[in-house]
Amino acid sequence: MTFRLTLVAAALAVAIGPVAAQKAFRAKTADKYPAKQRQGDLIVAVKPFVSTKDQQSAFGGARPYEHGVTPMLLVLSNTGTNTYSLENMQVRLILGDREGLEPLRGDDLAGFNPKGHQPTRRNVPGVPGLSRTRVRKGPLNRREILDSEFRAPIVTPKSTASGFLFYLTGTDRPLTGASAYISGIYDITNGQDLFYFEIPMGKVR
Repeated sequence: MTFRLTLVAAALAVAIGPVAAQKAFRAKTADKYPAKQRQGDLIVAVKPFVSTKDQQSAFGGARPYEHGVTPMLLVLSNTGTNTYSLENMQVRLILGDREGLEPLRGDDLAGFNPKGHQPTRRNVPGVPGLSRTRVRKGPLNRREILDSEFRAPIVTPKSTASGFLFYLTGTDRPLTGASAYISGIYDITNGQDLFYFEIPMGKVR
């Protein structure tokens, strides 16, 4: 009996261990982050995840920033009773030299080839990181990364929506002094577009 119980316990430990090690990342509410801005009842916050500790907490063993892709956490907390549509929301990363970057799409991430011929600026025609070559399964084609993308279509009353956006920045361009420019949020309840958010990130580590 003791031997059988030991085998059962060992089996459970093997089954539970990986789940515990891969605990899903959970964002805080927007008011808990330093880089944030508020309009009425809606608080929007951003945070680049470039340190090893931050990337470990969100993506496990994956390291997007080592491949020149900066993950930026976006958090929207609705403290009121209105509902906000994010269907037309645009989020640009404005670097310190004022270059504006658009986020990569999910299929861009999956086929991203860090050894390919990558354009130095985002507005070069072609897909960033994939302009000449792509791979079937690149280093960013990881469930921890793809499942973390921001996808929320709305923010309902008294709730928080969060997720990551990914930008092709390279690893040699300073993010300190960058800002996030967020537009296209629509208040469904009163039928009005919100004014844009421009959130300085301050010092990025």
